[in-house]
Amino acid sequence: MRPRRGSGVGGGWAPALTPRTAVRIAILGGIAMALLGLLLVRLWFLQVISGEQYAERADGNRLRTVITEPPRGNILDRNGTALVTNTTGENVTARPRELTGARRRQVMTRLSPLLGTPVAELMERMELGDQRPLEPVILARNIDPPLYRYLAEYRRDFPGISLAETYLRAYPEGSVAAHVLGSTGRITPEQIADYRARGYSGNETIGTDGIEQRYERFLSGQPGRAVVEVDASGEPRGREYVSLDSPVPGRDIQLSIDLPTQRALEAALADAAEKQGAPGASGVALDPNTGEVLAIASYPTYSPEVFVKRNEKAVSRLLNDERTPLLNRAIGGVYPAGSTFKPITAAAALQTGQLSVGEEIESSSSVTLYKQEFDNFRGNSHGFVTLPTALQVSSDTYFYQVADRLYRAQSERNKDYPLMDEARAFGLGDTTGIDVPGERAGTVPDPEWKKQAFAGINPATGEKFTDFDRSWLAGDTIQLGIGQGYLLTTPLQMAVAYSAIANGGTVVTPSVAREVQDPNGRVVQELAQGRPTRQLDLRPEYITALRQGLFEAANGPDGTATAVFGNLPDGQKVAGKTGTAEQFSGDDKRDHSWFVGYAPHDNPDIVVSVVIERGGTGANAAAPAVCTTMAAWEDFDPGLCGVPVEETN
Repeated sequence: MRPRRGSGVGGGWAPALTPRTAVRIAILGGIAMALLGLLLVRLWFLQVISGEQYAERADGNRLRTVITEPPRGNILDRNGTALVTNTTGENVTARPRELTGARRRQVMTRLSPLLGTPVAELMERMELGDQRPLEPVILARNIDPPLYRYLAEYRRDFPGISLAETYLRAYPEGSVAAHVLGSTGRITPEQIADYRARGYSGNETIGTDGIEQRYERFLSGQPGRAVVEVDASGEPRGREYVSLDSPVPGRDIQLSIDLPTQRALEAALADAAEKQGAPGASGVALDPNTGEVLAIASYPTYSPEVFVKRNEKAVSRLLNDERTPLLNRAIGGVYPAGSTFKPITAAAALQTGQLSVGEEIESSSSVTLYKQEFDNFRGNSHGFVTLPTALQVSSDTYFYQVADRLYRAQSERNKDYPLMDEARAFGLGDTTGIDVPGERAGTVPDPEWKKQAFAGINPATGEKFTDFDRSWLAGDTIQLGIGQGYLLTTPLQMAVAYSAIANGGTVVTPSVAREVQDPNGRVVQELAQGRPTRQLDLRPEYITALRQGLFEAANGPDGTATAVFGNLPDGQKVAGKTGTAEQFSGDDKRDHSWFVGYAPHDNPDIVVSVVIERGGTGANAAAPAVCTTMAAWEDFDPGLCGVPVEETN
């Protein structure tokens, strides 16, 4: 059938609009409207809901946040003299977000020979930085001026790389107090998770040992943040900051260290060690009333600047030096105490009633106990002597007999060991609590300790130790009575022990840091740990007898150290004890030289403990070192310190 013509103007025709066609048109129209609606919703979402986010992204392409490292706090001596300050240097940093894929490896490959760092190590640092892509990654610290000038001139050849000013530690006094001050370094990959949990970004310089590590929370300061506008190549457009939060400098730490006394102790140790051909030496000076450390030193020493300059060869030499110059022997070196232990033996015997103050005991050339002969030092014989005289002449046979009495008073069943218990009461066999990392506890042996120590294989025979080897013998206590046997102690522990004798019976906790100061010198927080810890249960007459014996040892006609200290003026007299500790390990069997003493003897304000490794007798090496150290604190002429008896002979 032919379609009907329309009747409108101009005529024409149109197909009939069937119901099916109408439905299709409606569906297509609905789809079109839905798509248009989705487009409108998406535009609304992008412009209204996410507009701020995309604006930030756009800003991110033209704005850069620069983290500004704060200067660390200074470290001062007790008089305000700077021991550690800051200087400036340049770091090479990278921006992880701008260095990705093949471009990252290309830039790292170009940098590697300039920095002297393997490409793999640089890539590893960048991968760690990917966890915080907006923060720069430090690739090299304190670069040399020629390298700085080269990178500054050709910076466009190293996209994503920047030069950032940094603060470096400076040491106005050189290597003085190096072991106690410590050093700084970067956060290692093993430490990064822990430090980030504490609010660090991971690029900061941190304290790695000594006071730098112990008081990191005060010294570190707060980093600053500067936002700058950059061009397409990442270079700043101008000198103005979009926003700026200045860094907050770290707080200063004032120590109890007295610089003149510290210098004197270090010089005395070096001189004694060099004269005796000693492999090492160490010493501590304390205020016996407060526990404040006036000086602490270890020989051989090192320059902390090695870790600032990051000279890998120099650092490697230090780490591999068989003399272990990085070891703080004053708190981490352990030695038999020798005769410096005898006052503790006497205190144990007096306290338990095994000895009375005025009792006389024969100081013969030798004494036989349990069918074994124990000799006096060099076969000397002094007749019958009281405790003060026994300390003056350092009679071994006197103290062998006193130690035997203490052995008989022991009870393994009741865990009652009078001599060992007294040694622990004086602070031996445990850390003192000083606020410097690296302290060792030493050893105060007893039957339980020996069972454990001899539970394995005898290295000399390759066979298991026997029950006899593990049993505690009378000779073990007798040798302990003169500071030998299995006893091991540090110079710091002996200084703490003699402080208790000097101050009348109070054991103190030593400390190095005194207070935290702001940049204006105002005290923010007191830090001094030095404080009374516990009171020894010693009657005044016992302490008087010990102090009299120590005075005679340094001033009496037969005193073992009178040749060194006998010429000192009244009011500055020293009391103390020599020690000659036998050394059985290693090829060098020379004795360790000890002296521990305090001054002025009638009102002490300083205790000095010194050990010269394999330095001979106590009078020969350690006593002169103590005397010249005390001269700096007590302000007397070190020329008054006499020549040791062995040198005059």
